[in-house]
Amino acid sequence: MTPHERDALMSPTSEQDARQSRGNLVSLILRVGTLLGLALVIGRVVQLQVSPSDQLEGFIAARQTSQSLNSVRGDLLDRRGRVLATTRIGYRVIIDPVALDNARKNNPTAVDQVIIGLSQVLDLPAEQVAQRVITKLISNEEIRASANSSTRSEQDQSVNASLATMGVSSQPVQSRVARVSRYLPIGSVIDQDRTREMRKRIKSGELPGVTLEHTQVRVQTSEPLIGSVVGKYGFEEKASSRSGILGAEKIFEHRLEGDDGSLTYVRDSDGNPLWVQRGAWVDSDKGKDVRLSIDLEMQRMVHAQLLRGVEDADAAGGRAMVINPNTGEILAMVDVLRDLPGVEPLEWWDPKSETPRPKMLPVEDQPRYKVLNDDINRTIEPALAHNRCLQDVYEPGSTFKTFVWTLAKSNGLLPDDEVLDITEKAVRTEYGRRVEDVYTYPDLNNWDRVLRYSSNIGMWMATSRLTYPELRSMVKALGFGETTGIGLSGEASGIVRSKESWDKYTQTSVGMGYAVAVTPIQMVRAFSVFARKGELAGTLPELRLTAQGDLSQRGVVGEEIVIERVFSAEAAQRTIEPMMEVARSMDKHKARNFPDDPEPKYEMYGKSGTSQISIVPPPGMVRPSGAKAYYEKQHYSSFIVAAPAQDPEIVVLVVIDDVGPEIVAKKAHYGSRVAGPVVRRVVEDVLPYLGIEPEL
Repeated sequence: MTPHERDALMSPTSEQDARQSRGNLVSLILRVGTLLGLALVIGRVVQLQVSPSDQLEGFIAARQTSQSLNSVRGDLLDRRGRVLATTRIGYRVIIDPVALDNARKNNPTAVDQVIIGLSQVLDLPAEQVAQRVITKLISNEEIRASANSSTRSEQDQSVNASLATMGVSSQPVQSRVARVSRYLPIGSVIDQDRTREMRKRIKSGELPGVTLEHTQVRVQTSEPLIGSVVGKYGFEEKASSRSGILGAEKIFEHRLEGDDGSLTYVRDSDGNPLWVQRGAWVDSDKGKDVRLSIDLEMQRMVHAQLLRGVEDADAAGGRAMVINPNTGEILAMVDVLRDLPGVEPLEWWDPKSETPRPKMLPVEDQPRYKVLNDDINRTIEPALAHNRCLQDVYEPGSTFKTFVWTLAKSNGLLPDDEVLDITEKAVRTEYGRRVEDVYTYPDLNNWDRVLRYSSNIGMWMATSRLTYPELRSMVKALGFGETTGIGLSGEASGIVRSKESWDKYTQTSVGMGYAVAVTPIQMVRAFSVFARKGELAGTLPELRLTAQGDLSQRGVVGEEIVIERVFSAEAAQRTIEPMMEVARSMDKHKARNFPDDPEPKYEMYGKSGTSQISIVPPPGMVRPSGAKAYYEKQHYSSFIVAAPAQDPEIVVLVVIDDVGPEIVAKKAHYGSRVAGPVVRRVVEDVLPYLGIEPEL
């Protein structure tokens, strides 16, 4: 075969060329058609998602699930940014009753196994767990039985409908029955150790139907120190969601709470998620932080010193507060209670009863009576504690003399050059009341020494020169008889006699710090009239629980301060000099009684106070026969100061509740002996911490 013939055989004919061209064209058409079809399908899917028809919209809506995306609550911080309360993720135990019931069919002991296992891990009574689990299983069984009955009823209704066409009456259609429950929470949020144990048991198959669910948990970092101020976050009665219910958590709820987000997705016929539509995802926003005025380290310092003071005095309890008089910020607020053996309750009498009225024992035979209320919630959870700095009143005793003395001085009733003749220990007033001093002093001959020596006789002389309206108006102007408006729940307003009941006995008593009941928070605010400088002297600050400062700082909430003038600046500053002598005298006593304490580094001024504890019967009850208005051997001891003396940065108040009987018997229960040393130690701890240079 010639080469030409061979090439001719190997070359395609025109018929082959035509067949190959047709094949290529068909292949191209198929590819283009497939791509067009795919594009149409994709376009249709997009169109169905973006703008479905009305008919499809209803179908999709029936298969849509909306889920809330919980926001994170803002943090509560102390004044220096330390975290006091924050939100973390925790776990709680969830039972699927349907899964547990299915497990029971294969293992008859499965329910008992779960009940015992959860009781052990969660430290809950087995009967409590059993009641919840078994109740839910029985409820599900009743729902299933009702569902089966409903199915049969619907079949009967179909027959009845056919009969109805023939003129036979039929029964009405029953309503849809409830679904079985697959969600049963057990207990509260569990800690890390219990979480690890639960995971171990779930993985081993010991707890069929049991799972762990993520949930947000609100935690405090220093609850024993500041729990009652921070408060509590949880469910209020009949509430469907959590919120702040006590303390700062409640006050700043609207700032701390964030905005929840949401997620809406479409499900298939089996309930599985398909897609999220455009615009169906809304992110949650975290709540804002709030920086409180409380300083956590200062709170610790005050708590330690107060605890020591209560122990030293064998007292039933103590309260202490530190504020900044210039800004009104509450820097520390502490109260402690102490278990005392051998205290006895006073025997009250119910007038409606048929029992005879009990008699008060003679003074020498009286035991140490229980004068402070129990606070069971404090031991259960510190956030639930009764805040006695806000809620429990006391008669301030001689600390109140500073206000009355200043009023009389500013009204020109106590001339500097007046010579007094107070040489007796006791006198009778013009209306026959006995007024007595603790000690007599040979140099008690001017008004400054009346305040320095805390003379009851001198204060009776001063109040007798004031009118009733003048004295009562000053008491009210200082904020007594009404709450401070700090916002914490349960704050007491104190007790101030009405105009109608204010008489000569009241006038004399108020001058000595009796016949008026106050709270520690009211006292530190009122004493600030002596601690503020310049034109602010004599004015009251508005107390605040948030840190003062630039709003750009994290967690700061406003800095507006309302100023209320009570005394002239000159009158308030005039009272400082005799109060300096009071503080120096207290330091001398302290040096003798506590020789191991370091020498003071800061000058301060203030006033001591001692008062008997009033006998206040419960509602509807009456004091025993022969009982006076006060426990005759039980006292409050207090001391209040401003420091450093030249330019005060703090006002400190300490109240020791119910000083021990042995100290009272030795006449060493007075404010300068008991509360004064505690105040001095607080000042010596706090001022260096604040960076204040020593003065002495």
